[in-house]
Amino acid sequence: MILFLGVVLVLAALSIVYFGLLSNASSRVDISRRRPPGSVRKSPLAGATEGLVELVDRVLRSRGWVPFTAKELELAAVRMTPGYLVVLVGVISFIVLMVVATLTQGLLLALLAAAAVPLLAKLVLRNLAGRRRKEFSEQLDETLQLLAAALRAGHGLTRSFDSVSREVGAPMSEELARVVNENRIGRDLVDAVSDTAERMQSSDFRWVAEAVGIQRETGGNLNEVLDRVGDTIRERNELKREVQTLSAEGRMSAIILAVLPFLTVALLTFINPTFMNPLFTTRAGAIAIVVSAVMFVVGGLWMKIVVNVKV
Repeated sequence: MILFLGVVLVLAALSIVYFGLLSNASSRVDISRRRPPGSVRKSPLAGATEGLVELVDRVLRSRGWVPFTAKELELAAVRMTPGYLVVLVGVISFIVLMVVATLTQGLLLALLAAAAVPLLAKLVLRNLAGRRRKEFSEQLDETLQLLAAALRAGHGLTRSFDSVSREVGAPMSEELARVVNENRIGRDLVDAVSDTAERMQSSDFRWVAEAVGIQRETGGNLNEVLDRVGDTIRERNELKREVQTLSAEGRMSAIILAVLPFLTVALLTFINPTFMNPLFTTRAGAIAIVVSAVMFVVGGLWMKIVVNVKV
């Protein structure tokens, strides 16, 4: 009976995730803008989901604190509102809670697994943001070449940024388009470029902002400066790729060693649900968990320091 109830609740939660959240979050253009007024018919589940998301958004804005900020979602290129993501993470946490509780018959392990879902979502957002920043840095040398070529062709600086944003791919195109749009509404171009460099954590792009600012004050040939900066960035990127290639084996070993304990616990729990009970019901088991967690964190930090070579 408990297993049947758990399966029913999991299926209901999955239906809410797919039909109520993911289908709405994946649409970049609202359905009301694609159909004539009055022709939109929302299902009761979609209407209830939108009402819940709006309620969560209002509560988060009134409290002034959100677990997932709009800036984090923007950096990670996740096209969701904070309320959508909070509701989605909450539903997934409930699914994980029911699945683990049904399989293991243990409430503590199920609560720990459910509590790990928001932490995992936070790590995924940071990983996506870091990957986007990395792609931005890899596109920078090509972007500077195109920018210098546009300046040599006689375009102004703002026009050059606009033309380059149409030729390169994301995320560089999105950031340059943002710089152009901010400049069009009255913001200084140097300030917009500097803000982009801070947001993308790119010291190389900060050089571009400083070069533009110096050229405005003292004059000079900006395209030659951009060419030299682009050559320097290109050589540095080649060195970074070589270092990443040499450290790939160490990074893969660190990932395997970090994931292996959790996979082992999950496999043993699935094969024999009562085998891991002494870890959570006895004092010796609690001490073993604490010691293992400390050693796991220390070992993970040590491996990260060893394989993370900065150039």
